[in-house]
Amino acid sequence: MLKKAIVKLLNTMKLHNKFLIMYVFCVILPLIITDAFVLYSVFTKEYNQRLAEMDNIAIRYQSSIQSVFDYDANIARGVNDNAGLNHFLDQDYKNPYDYYSAYYDFINDSFFKTLIGQTVDKVTVYSSNPTIGDGLYFKKLSYAENLEWYQRFLAAGRKEGLIIYYDNSVDSRIESRRKIIYVRRIEQYDSKYDKIVAFENNSTDMLGQIQQVASDYTMYICCDDYVVFSSDDNTVISVNIDSVSKSYRMGTHRPFVTHATKLDIYLFSNELLITSVIRSHLVIIIIMIVLTLMLPVIIMNIIEQTLIGRINKLGKAFGGNNEVKFQPIMNVDGNDEIADLMQNYNNIVAINNELINTLYKDKLREQEIDIARKNAELLALQSQINPHFMFNALESIRMHSILRGEDETAAMVEKLAVMERQNVEWGNDLVSVKKETESIEAYLYLQSYRFGDRLSFDIDIEDDCDSYLIPKLTLVTFVENACVHGIESKTSAGWIFVRVYKKGEDLCMEIEDTGGGMTDEELSKLMDSIDNVSIDMIKGKKHVGILNACLRLKMHTDNAVKISIDSEQGVGMCVLIRIPLEKLGKAI
Repeated sequence: MLKKAIVKLLNTMKLHNKFLIMYVFCVILPLIITDAFVLYSVFTKEYNQRLAEMDNIAIRYQSSIQSVFDYDANIARGVNDNAGLNHFLDQDYKNPYDYYSAYYDFINDSFFKTLIGQTVDKVTVYSSNPTIGDGLYFKKLSYAENLEWYQRFLAAGRKEGLIIYYDNSVDSRIESRRKIIYVRRIEQYDSKYDKIVAFENNSTDMLGQIQQVASDYTMYICCDDYVVFSSDDNTVISVNIDSVSKSYRMGTHRPFVTHATKLDIYLFSNELLITSVIRSHLVIIIIMIVLTLMLPVIIMNIIEQTLIGRINKLGKAFGGNNEVKFQPIMNVDGNDEIADLMQNYNNIVAINNELINTLYKDKLREQEIDIARKNAELLALQSQINPHFMFNALESIRMHSILRGEDETAAMVEKLAVMERQNVEWGNDLVSVKKETESIEAYLYLQSYRFGDRLSFDIDIEDDCDSYLIPKLTLVTFVENACVHGIESKTSAGWIFVRVYKKGEDLCMEIEDTGGGMTDEELSKLMDSIDNVSIDMIKGKKHVGILNACLRLKMHTDNAVKISIDSEQGVGMCVLIRIPLEKLGKAI
């Protein structure tokens, strides 16, 4: 109903107004929608690319931070597992002299000083042993009891962890107040004393390592309520991430846990590639929009003039001036449909005469087509009758041989009839694997009379492969090639194996012989011909049975068939044909 109403309304409008409506709905609106969709697609793609880039940079930040604390953890593990260190800390020393003597012996004779010297961090081992002295590397645990990092470590109740906070008891410089300490208990050996190792990382060095990650994005690395590092201002101690994220167009958040401590990496950006592209090409974009909108108007106006002027002229010729007799149109301009219509009008009488002549010729042509079709049907019937007489003759010969006791001859004639019947029945180029196998058996049976003991064969077909349809005489062609070019070229006895089976989603057909085989050059030439086989290649040529079979297999499977040949001269040849099961039908 709506369509009829629209058509009725359009029929009341002038052609100019129809062109205007067509311009609005077919040019302007699609253009706006298309541009909006393209712009949205570009924006979405750029947005996702930026997010992916930000995620990758966050991963690099994480890796940089993780490497620092993993290094601390490895050193702490070495300290924990060192028997000499634990023995040194568990000794009860009689006086400070005994302790410092043992201390210097341990430092000079053990790995500890070298190991600690490999890092720029401050490493200290704390023990509750009251007989040890406070030095560069070792301190009493009581020394740390009043320190904030130790209290935080005890409150966490963990074996290891990162302690990150800002110490307000030191001077106002942010680098000095920021504390990043990795702590681990030493528990490898039984001891009556508590021992821990603490790594006080240099935040300035860590910041320099993090800044090696090239990034133009605003970055915050936070631990709980603290800002550990920031790309904007490294004097920032805390920040409201929710408030910060509202001031940026996009951002990403990557939380991760390192050594039982959760850290958060935030990246933010205000710049999108699409905005920079638009700004840099603003003049071109405006010109394109103007041309897109104005150029169609000019072109459609010109087209409208060429159409309306000649339509009015044609209308006058058809009686627009109330004349009883049609007047021919003079000076027909153009070569389009309207010009053709005007020219046809000028030749209306000739067209009527031509119409009569055309009807007569069409009738005659239809009769010729009917005769040709009947002749084709007769030829088809004749092509069916001729094999019929041949099969009857073969059957008569077979029965005559049976009556005379020539069973071997009768069997040969029967096998020949089986093969010839498949050769002449070309109503359908497809045949089941079972039918093709029967032809192979008949062919090899006949060849066994020729070769005698020199030919042995084995046919192995999986039961569920019998009903698949393949191009007729494809396997027979490969078997024939194995006999003629394989077994015949060899004086000793040979075998032909035919195997059909399923492998995965493919139907596999193998034809293997132990004949003379082929040289590498011959095999390469044959495979090149198979890969590039075409109708023109085999048309009018001899000895192209293999190529014919390969071409029909490719045509039937839409080039999905895979044919491989493995051959060794003097050993034999194996042909493997693989066809996806989805490309094959089944016999009903």
